Amino acid sequence: MREWERYREVLDRIFREVKESRKRGDEGLMGKLSGEQRGWARTLIANVENQKSVVAVAITSLLKKIVSPEQDVRLHREEFEGGYSGRSLDTNVVTPWLKEHFIRFAPKESGWLTRSIEQPHPFTMDFPGKIRNSAVKRAFLSILNDVEENGADPYAYLFTLLYLLFEKYERENELVAQVKVGDRKAILTIEEVIGMLREHFSTRRSSRLPVVAIYTIYQIFEENVKIYEDKILKPLRTHTASDRYRGFGDIEIYNSDGTPFEIVEVKHNIPIDKMMIEDVLNKVKGTSVRKYYILTTAEPNFRGDYDELLNAIRDIKVKYGVEIIPNGIFTSLKYYLRIVPDLREFLDRYTENLKDEFRKSSDIKREHLVEWENIIKRRIHT
Repeated sequence: MREWERYREVLDRIFREVKESRKRGDEGLMGKLSGEQRGWARTLIANVENQKSVVAVAITSLLKKIVSPEQDVRLHREEFEGGYSGRSLDTNVVTPWLKEHFIRFAPKESGWLTRSIEQPHPFTMDFPGKIRNSAVKRAFLSILNDVEENGADPYAYLFTLLYLLFEKYERENELVAQVKVGDRKAILTIEEVIGMLREHFSTRRSSRLPVVAIYTIYQIFEENVKIYEDKILKPLRTHTASDRYRGFGDIEIYNSDGTPFEIVEVKHNIPIDKMMIEDVLNKVKGTSVRKYYILTTAEPNFRGDYDELLNAIRDIKVKYGVEIIPNGIFTSLKYYLRIVPDLREFLDRYTENLKDEFRKSSDIKREHLVEWENIIKRRIHT
């Protein structure tokens, strides 16, 4: 639609101005904002990893105000008197634009899909939506209040948000570039690699790390293990992937005809129980899946009656031909790493996959890369 193109053109123009200002080494239109106004913008961007929806909604609201100055952008729903559809603008313009330029900080489909935002109330200072971070909520509402009540410049605000996003993006790219395994002469054992992974998985908010490690193993298997030579390893899905595709598990290996072959589900600090086995059956019965691994970092690995769990697995194999294989992730990794031709290749690929996931998704945090770099330095370079 031509209407959406207008908004896109404005975003593109402001982003060009942001990049030109960064190249010149100046702050551009940020200079038009007071210290308090900049502080609100900095609060939003500092928390963007965990508050993507709020940032997307702020950008959408400011963009609407620039294109339609007469619109009170606090009235973000069409059913409000004098309101407009903020969700439509976000879904058609802002979130796709963020995915193109800052995929790590983009919502899945729209900022309005979160319950804290999609409330039948205007974005006034008494907005009741339960945005988890109170400082972010106050900053977001203050920016819109400033624009609507005090006549603050929405263009300067939007420039500032994009400037700070781009600044953050550049800093993180520098961090990513620095992380590497390094010393190629280092002699590594399987136990040492397991120790490095065990330490890394213990980092805060680390549920994605074991998934990346197992995915790395399968990348190597694709090239070195005969059973996988004609199979297709699906890319890892990120938080920005649409919920319309549920998938079978965290890691999916498909046959060349497009049917699922083998699935891996990774649990972090959650023991495996009989209910998980039943959930797997509901997902895969009637499909071409022949093996389904459930791997956990929890120790002990299992919860409940172990014999009952094994009996359920045996019954499923007999009735449906699906083999469910539950195991501890470190036990599995010890076995898998014996098949890997070069442990250094595994560490290199794991590192590159972490960096790639960091660029695409906020599931991998800055602290995960920093900690991995520290582990490498401690265990390989010393």
